[in-house]
Parts: sequence; C-alpha cells; structure tokens
Amino acid sequence: MKMMFKKVLCLIAIFFAFCVNQAISAPSDDFLDTHQGYWSYDAIMALKKMGILVGYPDGTFKPDEKVTRAEFTAMITKALGLRDTDNFTVTIYNDLSPKHWAYRDIQIASHFDVMYGTPEGNYMPNGQVKRVEVIMTIMSALNLNELTAQQAYEILNPVYSDLNQLPKWALTRTGKAQQLNAIVVRPGEEGLLMPNRPATRGELAVWLHRMLELVKIHPNKQLQTVMPQRKIDGYIVESAYLDGDMAIIPAGTVLPLGVMECIWSKEAKVGDEFIARTLVNFVTKDKVLLIPIGKEIKGTIQKAKKGTTMFKNAQMVFQTQTLLDKEGSDTGIEFITVANAEPQVAEFTHNPILQKIGFRGFKGHNFYTHKSQQLDFVLLEPVRLNIKENWLNQ
Repeated sequence: MKMMFKKVLCLIAIFFAFCVNQAISAPSDDFLDTHQGYWSYDAIMALKKMGILVGYPDGTFKPDEKVTRAEFTAMITKALGLRDTDNFTVTIYNDLSPKHWAYRDIQIASHFDVMYGTPEGNYMPNGQVKRVEVIMTIMSALNLNELTAQQAYEILNPVYSDLNQLPKWALTRTGKAQQLNAIVVRPGEEGLLMPNRPATRGELAVWLHRMLELVKIHPNKQLQTVMPQRKIDGYIVESAYLDGDMAIIPAGTVLPLGVMECIWSKEAKVGDEFIARTLVNFVTKDKVLLIPIGKEIKGTIQKAKKGTTMFKNAQMVFQTQTLLDKEGSDTGIEFITVANAEPQVAEFTHNPILQKIGFRGFKGHNFYTHKSQQLDFVLLEPVRLNIKENWLNQ
C-alpha cells in the first residue's frame, strides 16, 4: 500500500513539473522587455502583428534604443506599404551609395514626399533620427491645411516649456501635429517637446501607429496615386454617393447625432443654441469617409413645448445649421437637419396597455436630453462634401 501511495505521489509530481515547464516554455507574443502595461505596448504589438516592427534575436524589442534615419525610413516605407512599388524617381544624395542596404527605401520615401535630405544634398542615413524629424515625416505623409506661424505658436506655447528649442522651419507642421494629437510624449516627460532628442523605438511605434490612422483619412498627393481610396469603418449612409471628389448626401437621409448639452424641456426656449456631434464615422457603402467621428454642428431649438397635465406632453425640435471647424468656428458649410424629441412612456405599471393609457391620459410629462444623447436627425437639404478636404482639420 505504501509503495502504491509513493508511486501516485511520484506521478503527481511529474505531472505538475511538466505543466510548470510547459507554462514557462509556452510561446508568447510579448517581447521580453515590453509586457502589457508598458506605455507603448499596444502600438508595438499592433505593428508587430502587421509585420511592420520586429524584435531582436534574443526576444527583446529594446524600446529605448535609438534609430538611424535609414532604419526609420525602412519602417516608414514598410508601414505605408510602399516597398513593392517600382514606379519611383531617383534622388541623388551626396552621402548615399546605391549599395547602401536602405537605398531603395530611401529612394521610395523621397519619391513619395515623405522623407527629405538636407539643403546641402545629404541624407545622413546613419545619423540618429530626431523627434522633430519624425514629426516632419508624419506630417509630410498627410495633406493638411497649413497653419500660420502665429496659430502654431498659440497651440504649442501653452503645452511645451521648451518650445524655444524647436527650429523655426518646423513650427507650423509641429503645431498641426499637436492639433492632430500626433506628438508622442513619454511618461515623465509631459510638457516637454524635446525636438532635438533622438527618437526611441518605443516612441516610433506610437508615432507610426498614429500615422497609419491619419493616412487612412487623407494621404498626401503622391501617396494618393498608389494607395487605395481611404476606407474606414463606421455608420454606413446608404443613400450617399460619390461624384468625382464630391460626396452627396441626399435630403431625407436619417443621420444619428449626439446632442451635446443636457437640456430640460421645461426650461428650453425657441432659439436656444446647442451643439450636435457625430458619434461615429459616417461612411459610404464602400467605406469611404464622409464625416469623421467628433465633427460638431451648430444648431438651435426650433420648438419648445412644456408638458401640461391632462392636455399635452413636452416636445423639443432640434435643428442643426452649419458645420464647425476644430476650434469651434463656423465653416459656413450648411448642414441642415431636424430631430424631434418627446418623452418616453413612463413605467408606473407592469401592464403595457395601462402604461400607454396612463401616459397619454395624464400627460404633462417633461423630460431631459442628457449630454451626448443620440437622436435621429433628418437631412432637410442635400449636403455636398469635398472628400479631398481633411475633415479632421477644417
């Protein structure tokens, strides 16, 4: 009996040893030095799955390692899916040989107006890429409405205490990057732009991840020639159609918008202003972006009726008027829709028939629209949108 007991114990020990060994040796998608919880983990893993970033043979990612301009260029062409293109012109750089390992990547990035050399005609492929250079590259991949130097300064100055270190030639595009949330700041370095510090692999992962999302919305003119029409998921506006660079949304189209104020029907007045917002991306059936999430529309209350006991329930009619830009200024683009809001049936009994009888008979119901409450707005007039415009940056 004792011998049998020992054999059982021995088998149990072997089983657990095997399980522990399997757990230790089980393959993991994580790099050894960037586990979940690391500040740039999500971006690193997303780009790893896409085959854009790879680690080292020892299983590490080395997120704090510096990156050369040649290495960064290869990351950019890979991220943008340009490496297989054969249609590019060659730029002569004084310090770049056709035998350089990144020669092809550098020529492709130069052709598509993403990377540039120095005014002296050098590319400096072995120099460490600086943070300001990364910002310029990300912005070069996009077709954006330019800011003035004053506008850029007013955007950046309250945020970064070392703005004086930013080269003047980079001011306007850095301001635009800040508008787009396209400037990466590591934890512990909040409030610092550090434009001349070499960028790290961890920072570049976040930058590239954000760039890919922005390029979907509006690539620069050169990238438009090789990239498919921008596709994005969202609320499909079935009735919308394209006419060249214009998108048309016909009158009668129902669009769900969020009312961004908490409004009580008892106090609402005709003419009161409100802001509506797109709660999702609006896209065509082919997933071409029409209006991005977060776009704001100015409007006013067209009808405000208080509830009166035994006679009527409250009602509010919302009408939007014009689209607003990122700073909340009127763009002058008409976006005329209307939505009707009324109280819902109150649950004072479990019997649905009595609910309706009581609700309609007693009336007098006032109600709130809570902040970001979704209402169905009906388009009163057709809207024509230029899809070549960057709706994130109107």
